[in-house]
Amino acid sequence: MFALTRSNKDASEISDLFASCVPHFDGTIVSYLPGQEVVGEGDPTENFFLVMDGLFRAEKLTADGRRQVFAFHVPGDLCGLEPDGTHKVAIEAQTHAAMAILPRRLCRLRMKLHPEISAALFDGATRALTLAADHTMIIGCGSAEERLAWFLTALSVRSVGGRARLVDLPMQRQDIADHLGLTIETVSRTFTRLKHLGLINLSHIRRVHILRPDALARLAAADRDAAPIGLHLPTQELQPLA
Repeated sequence: MFALTRSNKDASEISDLFASCVPHFDGTIVSYLPGQEVVGEGDPTENFFLVMDGLFRAEKLTADGRRQVFAFHVPGDLCGLEPDGTHKVAIEAQTHAAMAILPRRLCRLRMKLHPEISAALFDGATRALTLAADHTMIIGCGSAEERLAWFLTALSVRSVGGRARLVDLPMQRQDIADHLGLTIETVSRTFTRLKHLGLINLSHIRRVHILRPDALARLAAADRDAAPIGLHLPTQELQPLA
C-alpha cells in the first residue's frame, strides 16, 4: 500500500508561513512562463524554492536525450532541497507560475530563531521524500493502469481542499509518460482503459473527472489480491496492458 501525500491543506499552511517570511529572508517572488527554467542541473544550491502559483516539473536528461520527470510541484511545495553543492535535477515551469526564491543561508539563520520555520522545512522535505518513495515504488512495480491511477489519485489528494473529483492536467501527455515511465501511446490507451472501467471520465484532454475515487485509489495501491472497489469484471480484464 502506498502512502499518498497529505492534502494540499497541509501544503497551503506551509506556503502561507513561508510567504509571510519571504521579505525577512531577502526572498523574492518570481513569475515564470511555461517552459522557463528556474534552476538547471548542475547549478549551485544557493536557494530553496517555494511554489506560490501554477505548476512546475523537476526533470533530468540522460546523455542521449532521454528524459525522466521526477515530480510535478504544486502550490505549497518546497523544492530544490538537494543537500549537495549542486542541483541534481532541473526545475521548469509547466504553466504560467510563480516561485518564491528563499536564500538557504538566511533560511538556516531563521530556523535557529523561529522553530516553526524549521518545522515547516522539515515537513516540506518529508512530504517530498514520501512522494519520491511512492513514485519509485509505482514505477518499479506497477502496471500501466496502476501507475496512472496512482498519478491521478495523488493529484486529487494534493489539490486545493484535497480529494478533488475534477482534476486539471496542465501537463502534456508526454510529460505524464516521462513521469510514469511509459510511452505516450500507452498513456493514451490507459486513460481510455480507465474510462472503460468506469473509474474516470475525460470531459476534456486537460481535465479528468474521477467518478469512483475509492476504486481508483484501490487500483493505485497496487494490491493485486483485491479487485478495485465496485468493479464487477472478469479477472482477465484487469490484467496489465502489454
